[in-house]
Amino acid sequence: MRLKIITWCAGSLAISILFFRELGLKLLQWLSLDGLQQHGVFHWGVLGLCILWLWLKRKDLLSKIQSAGFSYSFIIAGIVLILVSILLPRSDDFLVFLMLLGWLGVFTVIFTRAAVLPSALLGIYGFSVLFPVLVDRWIGGSSALLVAGIVAGLTRIFGLPVTNEGIMIRLTDVNGDAVSTAIIPGCAGYATIGVFIALFALMMLDVKLPFKKAWYVFLIGLAGTWLQNIIRVSASIIAGYYWGINGLEAMHYNAAYVIFPLWYALFVYIYLRQSGRSLKTVREKEKLPVTETPEETYRE
Repeated sequence: MRLKIITWCAGSLAISILFFRELGLKLLQWLSLDGLQQHGVFHWGVLGLCILWLWLKRKDLLSKIQSAGFSYSFIIAGIVLILVSILLPRSDDFLVFLMLLGWLGVFTVIFTRAAVLPSALLGIYGFSVLFPVLVDRWIGGSSALLVAGIVAGLTRIFGLPVTNEGIMIRLTDVNGDAVSTAIIPGCAGYATIGVFIALFALMMLDVKLPFKKAWYVFLIGLAGTWLQNIIRVSASIIAGYYWGINGLEAMHYNAAYVIFPLWYALFVYIYLRQSGRSLKTVREKEKLPVTETPEETYRE
């Protein structure tokens, strides 16, 4: 057992060395304040939650590691993951994911079936990184036009002198200065939508909802996540009206770190309420003794 763990650590270190030249300096830049504002912070949050979730399930993982036997299919799958990690063309968006994929490949070769849980968690993190990149390429331009039109119309309702031409939004602030900004595909909110889907998947792994509830809870969360992005962009335009371009940029870079956590906290409450009702229904159908109410479960 100890030898296997040492072997996995050595293999992961070898994979890390292959990525160190590209990843080392960039990682410091990405984790700086400017880097977080430019590239976003939420996918790091998803990675952190995946690691935390793995730590909380460490006893189950250790049990699977101890009982894992030899398996040709898992060994071949692990070798494929290692090759993909090393040979796939690298871009800044996927450097961390590809390195972790190499670690997972070594883990799969050594611990075979115990790699199912880490694979699911890495897949969730990878989705949060890949989703906004793909969607921006497919429908990013049309989404930016849609968001620009909605935000311009919404801010005009509040009496702001806003006009839009395509993705450009223009207004005159309270001091009489002209302010303009472009709604780029990244403003459409697909990064936060990808994060929401990843977080929803993590919750479903731990507190499952029946399908008849999961689908509409998911749609509520999806719609709410898109709506909070519209609120963020609209708030940026309003800040630009009162405080000029500097106010617009400050609101644009920082509002998401307040609005999205608040929205997701509300969504978690809704999710757990639905989960509590599901638990009550199961108890009634199976005639199990009710030892505590869902509300007591939440408090614990």
